Amino acid sequence: MPRLSEDLHILLEEARLRPLCVGEMEARLQSRGFALLMMLLAAPFLVPSVPGLSTPFGLAIMGMGLRLACGRKPWLPQSVLRRELPSRVLERILRGLIRVVGAMERVARPRWAGMYEGALMRALIGLAIASGGVFLFLPIMVPVMNTLPTVSILLLAAGLMERDGLFILAGYGFGVLAWVYFGAWIWAGKAGFQALHRLF
Repeated sequence: MPRLSEDLHILLEEARLRPLCVGEMEARLQSRGFALLMMLLAAPFLVPSVPGLSTPFGLAIMGMGLRLACGRKPWLPQSVLRRELPSRVLERILRGLIRVVGAMERVARPRWAGMYEGALMRALIGLAIASGGVFLFLPIMVPVMNTLPTVSILLLAAGLMERDGLFILAGYGFGVLAWVYFGAWIWAGKAGFQALHRLF
């Protein structure tokens, strides 16, 4: 089977010719499984200024993660499958994803099977992916807030696809960092509000 980056390059060439919808990309890469779909849905959050995708894609990632956690086959609603991405936007998204996937391919390999085998571990991975989807769905106006959960989702999805337990562990780590970072902003905001309240 060709490497994932090679398949993405073929998709990029087609995207240069015309807009593609999510359903078409799913059909072309369906042999890669649902993990790639999650990577495709998360990839736009690596690219700045891609409006209109946060709510539907974040919700879709959250739903797919929850279905994985429940032991069900992940799927996408028709509203997401019909979402068409303009060629210019899709090119930016795919170029960013190709760079990420290329870096992952150089180091990913089957290892640490205990991190992904079994219903419990897949449930934990699903919950971690859903947790990342929550951040992407909510309109959280915090600098680089989308970056940490996006990296977490990409690592978890790649770990499932490549059967790499180290990637999955790293995905958990970025997920925890996202919550810690968000919590720190909440704490700082609360402390600032209390300070202003004491002043006035």
